[in-house]
Amino acid sequence: MTVGALRDLKALTEYAREQIEAADALLVAHEATELNLCRCGRPCPCEERRQAVDRRGHYAKIVGAAL
Repeated sequence: MTVGALRDLKALTEYAREQIEAADALLVAHEATELNLCRCGRPCPCEERRQAVDRRGHYAKIVGAAL
């Protein structure tokens, strides 16, 4: 692997980790509360929670592949 490829992989992995952290923050903000409602007041899982789960899963694969 070339130096440039390693640098690009490191940058992609760092970006993926940042995206996972952002998704985790959204997941906390959109947790289910009593009566299966999201903290935003909509039925859980709300669209934001679904998107955060998908986002986290996508970037977790990138981080896992880089290891």
